Amino acid sequence: MIDRIRVYLEHAFANSPKTRRMEDLREELFSNLVEKYNDRLRQGMSEEDAYNAVIRSIGDIDELIDSARGPSPLEPVPAHESRIRALCTAIAVALYIMSPFLVILFPGTWGIGGMFLFIAAATGLLIYNGMTKPHYSRADDTIVEEFKEWHVKNGRQRDALNAFKGAYWSIVVAIYLLVSFIFRIWSFSIGSDPLHCIL
Repeated sequence: MIDRIRVYLEHAFANSPKTRRMEDLREELFSNLVEKYNDRLRQGMSEEDAYNAVIRSIGDIDELIDSARGPSPLEPVPAHESRIRALCTAIAVALYIMSPFLVILFPGTWGIGGMFLFIAAATGLLIYNGMTKPHYSRADDTIVEEFKEWHVKNGRQRDALNAFKGAYWSIVVAIYLLVSFIFRIWSFSIGSDPLHCIL
């Protein structure tokens, strides 16, 4: 019966693009179906009933293939909401960029406090932006809907990690430049004064 599941999937994916992504999707779907098939057998179903139940659970496989081609199975974000998200991101980036200048403009505790305040505000804006994104909710309990939900969740985790990396490296570079300019310790980091490197 497991061979029948594979044959069914190969037939269903026959007209799909021959890409690595589609191949991965088909193999992932196959392993999920085999796992569900074995679960049904352990529950006492016959092989034929377990096979039929697993095939019915797939749902519309063409919709699954289309969702794997497209960027996201979510509905498009309204233009107004998209503008607000873009504005929040732009303000956060501006705050990250301006934060080291506070230390230069206001030497001492006020400058350092202001820098960390700007960094905290920018990070808060990015977190708010990520937390208010629309969430995907399943329409029914099929493997297609399960894949769409996984696809959206995986994309969000990747976006959150990229946002963290961007913020982290921005802060590291800002601190590096700040310390190097204030204490003029370029020789420890790049070997000599940067003005001498240019000349």
